[in-house]
Amino acid sequence: MSLRTAPKDADGTRTRTGKAGRGVLLLMVPLMLVLFISNLDQTIVATALPSIGRDLHNLSGSSWIVTAYLLTSAITTLIFGKLGDMYGRKKIFQFSIAVFLIGSLLCGAAGNLTLLIFFRALQGIGGGGLNSLVMAITGDLVPARQRAKYQAVTGMVATLALIAGPLLGGLFSDALSWRWIFYINLPIGVAAFAAVAAKLHLPRPRSTGRVDIVGGLLAAVFTTAVLLFTNWGGSQYAWGSPTIIGLIALSVVSLAVYVLVERRAAEPITPLHLFRSSVFNLASAQFLIATLVLFVGMLYVPMFLQSVQHRSAFTAGLFVIPLLVGLVIAAMVSGPAISKTGRYKIYPVIGAVLTGVAMWFISGADQNTGALALIVPLFFAGAGIGLFVQVSLLAGQNAVDYKYLGVATGALNFFKSIGGAFGGALFGAILTAQLSHGTGLAHTVHAFHTVFLWTVPFMALAFVLSIAMHEKPLSEEMVQVAEGTIEAPEY
Repeated sequence: MSLRTAPKDADGTRTRTGKAGRGVLLLMVPLMLVLFISNLDQTIVATALPSIGRDLHNLSGSSWIVTAYLLTSAITTLIFGKLGDMYGRKKIFQFSIAVFLIGSLLCGAAGNLTLLIFFRALQGIGGGGLNSLVMAITGDLVPARQRAKYQAVTGMVATLALIAGPLLGGLFSDALSWRWIFYINLPIGVAAFAAVAAKLHLPRPRSTGRVDIVGGLLAAVFTTAVLLFTNWGGSQYAWGSPTIIGLIALSVVSLAVYVLVERRAAEPITPLHLFRSSVFNLASAQFLIATLVLFVGMLYVPMFLQSVQHRSAFTAGLFVIPLLVGLVIAAMVSGPAISKTGRYKIYPVIGAVLTGVAMWFISGADQNTGALALIVPLFFAGAGIGLFVQVSLLAGQNAVDYKYLGVATGALNFFKSIGGAFGGALFGAILTAQLSHGTGLAHTVHAFHTVFLWTVPFMALAFVLSIAMHEKPLSEEMVQVAEGTIEAPEY
């Protein structure tokens, strides 16, 4: 049975017969499968990094496996959303799935770390379009009045994937091979691709806008150059070396050209007028910092447990769950609370304190630290980050006119992805630099102590930003977004 979009009622929503309604439910299955594997890929690699590093004989550079994916997916999330508007979401969605699956296959077959990082970047190009296009296609298929219940399903699938990721990553590393964390995408993705090709029928696109390809490429060049010189400076290359100076120069030039391009672009990736709002700027910075610290916990706590306490990859993955559960619970609780009171400034202040103190406790862990002494602070660290994620997104959206909600949401999520990329690369450089100064268990413990302790100044900065943020009253639309009764679009 093929499903075509039904005619609209007078209020703009689409009428559904019982047959069409069942068709939506059937079609949501492949969409949810795609959503599952795209979210799974954000966390499944975390517990497998030590196994990958040992197998490919390069543990120090393994954090780039995560960073490369986040960098390319951050750019293509914005670009593919607009391409879907212009050329049809089904075509771009199928292209995204195909690139993601090809990248997954090549990642699983990679024979060295350099190739794996390159193929992860390719996988991220496809992965960037999956999440946003699933949400956009759901919006095409489901009437506005019924969208909330489908959003609840997509939220549960995404949360399940994020939590299952560390467990599956550890399980595959211990029982099979780390290569299966990529191969698992293939049967699921192929089935979803076939179902979408056969069943999904969407209206022809009406958008005639332009895609800011040049802006996207310049953003990728700038962020990559910054990540490289912060990662390599003082470790692989001296700060005064031609390589580092060249990367710094490339960062400055690409940023300057990016600003010029965005000023002139008809439909820029990051409209510069958004940054006239101090609230939006502070929210973006908070989102970046919160995600940066989150990825430190997701990547380096399992690595610490495997390197220092000699736990299995599967067991190490279990410790990521309290971090993610704390995040989800805090976001779920704070949303309705904000919608009732209209007040949100206090939450990131509390979140900065919770996460900063929790990470300080984690920094004191050693080979003798018990499980509960790690689980409790990880839960509170996640809860603090959850408050940041919820409020940073809401405050940033609320700072702009409602007609710009889509581009503001896209820009904020771009900063979120960049925060994860910086967290993986920057703290990987800190760990590598510390490990290069000596050997032995005591030295390894000290290296991880330094990594976790460096998150505290970041949360102190986030605390200052939270105090400085002006609390703008929530618009009626943003109250509904906080309640979860309407969805925030993203372009």
